[in-house]
Amino acid sequence: MDVDKMQKKLAVWAKDPDFQFDDIYNLLYDRDWLRRAYQSVAANSGAQTAGVDSRTISDFEEDLEENLTGLQRSLKAEEYAPSPSRRTYVPKGDGRTRPLGIPTIRDRIVQEGLRMILEPIYETDFSPWSYGFRPNRRTHDAIMAAYTAMSESAKMFWVIDADIEGFFDNLDHQRLEQVLQDRIRDGKLRDLIWAFLKAGVMEEGTYRHSMTGTPQGGIVSPVLANIYLDGLDQWARRFTDRSRLERKRTRNKGKGNWRYVRYADDFLLLTNGRRRRAEKMESRLRKQINDRLNLTLSRRKTKIVHANDGFEFLGYRLKRKRDGDGGKATRLLIPEEAKTRFRQKVKTATGGSYDVSARAKIRALNAVVRGWGTYYKYAADAPRAFSNLDNFVWWRLMEWLTKKYRVSVRKVIENRLDRRSPLTVNGKSLTELSPMGMAIYTGSFRKDEHPYLTEMTRKREELPEENPWLINLKERPGWEDQRWKALKRDGWTCQQCGTGLSKANAEVHHERASTGYANPGDANRLENLTSLCERCHKEVESERTHVK
Repeated sequence: MDVDKMQKKLAVWAKDPDFQFDDIYNLLYDRDWLRRAYQSVAANSGAQTAGVDSRTISDFEEDLEENLTGLQRSLKAEEYAPSPSRRTYVPKGDGRTRPLGIPTIRDRIVQEGLRMILEPIYETDFSPWSYGFRPNRRTHDAIMAAYTAMSESAKMFWVIDADIEGFFDNLDHQRLEQVLQDRIRDGKLRDLIWAFLKAGVMEEGTYRHSMTGTPQGGIVSPVLANIYLDGLDQWARRFTDRSRLERKRTRNKGKGNWRYVRYADDFLLLTNGRRRRAEKMESRLRKQINDRLNLTLSRRKTKIVHANDGFEFLGYRLKRKRDGDGGKATRLLIPEEAKTRFRQKVKTATGGSYDVSARAKIRALNAVVRGWGTYYKYAADAPRAFSNLDNFVWWRLMEWLTKKYRVSVRKVIENRLDRRSPLTVNGKSLTELSPMGMAIYTGSFRKDEHPYLTEMTRKREELPEENPWLINLKERPGWEDQRWKALKRDGWTCQQCGTGLSKANAEVHHERASTGYANPGDANRLENLTSLCERCHKEVESERTHVK
């Protein structure tokens, strides 16, 4: 089966709002469909993380064809039963932890197969003002949609900052089943989705990304959440989807127009009307969410705010302030809490064992810095904040290096650094935030193209890694530094055949295996290391007599 063509057909059929999909469960056990689902799961950065069955993608791939055949048979026989997710806890920026449910590899592949069916259908229906976990959409699009509405020309300064009380905990599974029935007649497909719901797939939303506040975990849960909340999106379009002439007439009557922006379960309603109009809309919104979604708006967290007072949305602070010309303008700012979380992450990343190589430590820090900087680079105060935080990161790493090498700062600078700025050790440079500051958003928050009905490449947002400091648990202390030194000593040349080496093909051989040492770490001594190309390394290893 041509998977892309089939997905396009689903999207085309969905253009008829009355069309109901039947006999699509069979797509799940099509071999090409399953293989595409497996490939997507294997390409994910979490593929080496095991579920309750302790199997990673590498284990699955040891008998790949047999495992795919097993999935195919159980799905075709309608005997597939999802496993419960493995509950684990990952660090938050403030030192506490968050729960995260990790499905098995088999469940992830089947969930991906479900997503591949549901997404082309519902992308036809979804509102242009919902941005979360949809192809070719990202958090910054949602932020910019709100930011633009708060411009001095649009003047949507009164904002309903809405929060649904425990969305993933309180989502009504039976109501979701009813919503699905409007489009999906295939009972076998709905039964499988129901089985995943009962296995706790939606509960994975209890883990929220520290920068965006949005739910993480699971593959099919985000599209199911969007399906559930689409009723709210369509209701909001009654107030937002108006022509320029209609908006002008509304303003002439002294009433306000509206902009709606949703990312996952975090959403805003903005108006250029008066506060009392926003208060009336909030009452209507509460009733709509209660009656249509069987959910509740949080009394404590839902609030009506003015742009002059500011509010936070998806990790940014949006606030209207005076500008240099004496007027006012809305600014995107970095919240103080976000800076505090960043500092805490850096502290955690520069903790742990001092046996970890400097290169590995810098690599872990770079993941924190690069991810955070990329997310906040559009903030108006990024240049100043980034400069201050660069200084903080530099000194945290320097403190770690002094403890690792047991020398003073001066001695580290004199004897251990390749460069001070950017701080570089053994050829590995610390990423700096400052060059990223004050970037200009060049995307568009207006998304009219259907991702399955155009030739565009479908891209998915990848939010920054939450716990790159796991390098602190690295199994081979100091290895990266020693490897670098060996390659540098050997002039990046294979010592067997003389071939020039690069980062892509360079390998370092242990003349004496680690099993030959009482302390396996001694195998990483420089005199025991030799630079080789991949071919020569294989030849040498094939002739090795291992010490028992």
